[in-house]
Amino acid sequence: MKNPKQFYSLFILFSLLMLSCSHITKSIDETFHPNDSLVKKYNKENHFDSNGEYTGSTKTSTATAVQRHQENTIVINGDTINTPEMELKAKEMFHDIELLKQQKHPAAAKEIQKRVDEFLKEMKLPQGGLKNTNAAKPVVKAKKALLSIPDLALAQEQLKRLPQYQSKQIMVYQSVHFYGDGSINLMLQHPVNPKYVDAYKYEDGAWSAPKPVLATDIERRTFPLSKMHFEDARKVLEIYNEKAAQVEDAKPATSVYISIWDGNMRWFPQSINGNRERFEIQFNNDGTLKSFRKE
Repeated sequence: MKNPKQFYSLFILFSLLMLSCSHITKSIDETFHPNDSLVKKYNKENHFDSNGEYTGSTKTSTATAVQRHQENTIVINGDTINTPEMELKAKEMFHDIELLKQQKHPAAAKEIQKRVDEFLKEMKLPQGGLKNTNAAKPVVKAKKALLSIPDLALAQEQLKRLPQYQSKQIMVYQSVHFYGDGSINLMLQHPVNPKYVDAYKYEDGAWSAPKPVLATDIERRTFPLSKMHFEDARKVLEIYNEKAAQVEDAKPATSVYISIWDGNMRWFPQSINGNRERFEIQFNNDGTLKSFRKE
């Protein structure tokens, strides 16, 4: 190559553009310490002096489609760049950066960034700054699922502590639904008038205010809260999905529920459907497996 000095100066430039912003924005004492200087470290590893001059032995390399070296000019993404001019301005930039480093002032990091941007603009190179790896990343909400055993137990304990049910037996009406989004829906017999029923929803760690609903067969469709345990819902879900995994093309469950009738409670779902077989599955009140058989 006829102008190795020019090529390697350009190589310095592109290496500088790819530096992480975290190296610029970290503490000035650490960043500007001579032993940790990004510029000095790069120059040492790649045989450049502080002025950007190449001090090592030259090596030949193949020009790419986006960088074609032609005497005193090169073409980068369609733009013709004068290499002597670029080399001169690169040296000036390195000199300015060295002066800024010596200031050891908190504002120096921003000035270095500004100086690099000015150089890019002068050379008509793509701008956009250096990557800021410390920039705040968008918060990704965790995917919701059926509550964990401790959270289910907490939800039931909070239900027991509702002011309107203090010192009173809580009777659950009709059903309790444990959904895959972490919410729980149920209905309770009114604490004062046993002919009334109110609906409640547990969401984001709290129970909603009661909402009146129409109800029938209240006596036959109520069951004491004290005789059920919400954490058993997790047990039912895990057993169900374990069995479903054994059935060809069966879908796993994401929610379970309790159904109440004639003073008894039963866990659902109670069937597992595959593309060739169908199974019945039943659970004890405590969520353990009662039976599993092919229909």
